[in-house]
Amino acid sequence: MHIIIFEDELHDNFYPLSLMRPLWELRSGLYSFRERLELFVQKQRRLSVGGFYYFTREYLAPYFREKYPEAKINDRSVFEKDGELFFINATRYPSEEDFAIEKNSVVVLDGVPVVARLDGSAVKNRDDSIPAMLMKSGLREIEYSGAYKSPDAGRKANFIWDLMDTNPDTVKSDVQLAGLKGNGKSRKDVTIIGDGNQVYIEDSAVIDPCVVIDASAGPVVIRKGSRINSFTRIEGPSYIGCDCVVLGAKIRSGTSLGDCCRIGGEIEQSIFHGYSNKYHDGFIGHAYIGEWVNMGALTTNSDLKNNYTNVKVFVSGARKKTGKKKIGCFMGDHVKTSIGTLMNTGTSIGTGAMLVHAGNMTPTHIPPFTWYMDNTLTRLSGLDNFLDTCRAAMSRRDVAVTDALVELIKTLFAMTEMER
Repeated sequence: MHIIIFEDELHDNFYPLSLMRPLWELRSGLYSFRERLELFVQKQRRLSVGGFYYFTREYLAPYFREKYPEAKINDRSVFEKDGELFFINATRYPSEEDFAIEKNSVVVLDGVPVVARLDGSAVKNRDDSIPAMLMKSGLREIEYSGAYKSPDAGRKANFIWDLMDTNPDTVKSDVQLAGLKGNGKSRKDVTIIGDGNQVYIEDSAVIDPCVVIDASAGPVVIRKGSRINSFTRIEGPSYIGCDCVVLGAKIRSGTSLGDCCRIGGEIEQSIFHGYSNKYHDGFIGHAYIGEWVNMGALTTNSDLKNNYTNVKVFVSGARKKTGKKKIGCFMGDHVKTSIGTLMNTGTSIGTGAMLVHAGNMTPTHIPPFTWYMDNTLTRLSGLDNFLDTCRAAMSRRDVAVTDALVELIKTLFAMTEMER
């Protein structure tokens, strides 16, 4: 069986994070969707897998081929191979029932393919996008509502706020998938409230005195190389990736930190990709933060409107009703904020934006590659200074700005010109 993870045409529903990455690179819980699927398949010993194939938008492929040289990205040779093909949507949380669907069938949710299973010889219209290909291949269509015995037998995220909203449960399910065995009871260097078996701390993680972990509501995972400074409180379910520094912070339930983050202040039910800094005081809640973001001291977002009504968020070129009351902000990659930046409920900030506090709340949408200064939006005239800043920031973590990354940024700058 060859496994194909594909994006559908709704990638803009994950704006602004989807601008710089395939949907299968989005993080929630302990993993990206790519990592989770690979681990899930590894745990299914009955599956005989020929390989993984990843499909995304063409402008993203060169950089991610460079980042993952062993991965087969946009490799259509898979459609010429003998044997069975299994397709899974990029924002699908996999389940055993997914892999048990009948051959030559496709599970459809609101007109969008979720999973499909067929012989390679049955593939039609091979030059189409994969969703179109699946819908034109004469497969037996199964409505999602009738495909699964249990509503928890796999989930699909449809919007970026779904990732944040379900993150507490995703942390719990990922800990079970990974088979992590808690070692909190054997740790003498941390105060644990609740069940110590729900706390997993890798050996090289350093816990300073006067740290409290509250596992009453779910597991806490702290990966290797991370340092948790004194007077930090971490509430489960939460995840702290490798080589992070948590500086006397309040890490509230439902938070996931990618590798190499620097975190202070208060974080509540939020997801950070790797290499982002919120080192100082300030509140970030019910938010999703990209890579290489740097937040100045006291940067804060609102995650609840004063009238307790539902929040709208900018996706797919317009403000969309979320049906949610608790929504913070969504920051794309390489965003910078000054000291004292205040972000309104449901704020969406595009890749490469710069926010400088001038006394007012920011607009609820900041386009990519713009500066918000003196309460006014200004578009960047070029990328030279921005790329110099990228090189300076990334060199501090010994990460190179490659030619492929520069080309990706230039392409994205041109693509988003009308938004500015």
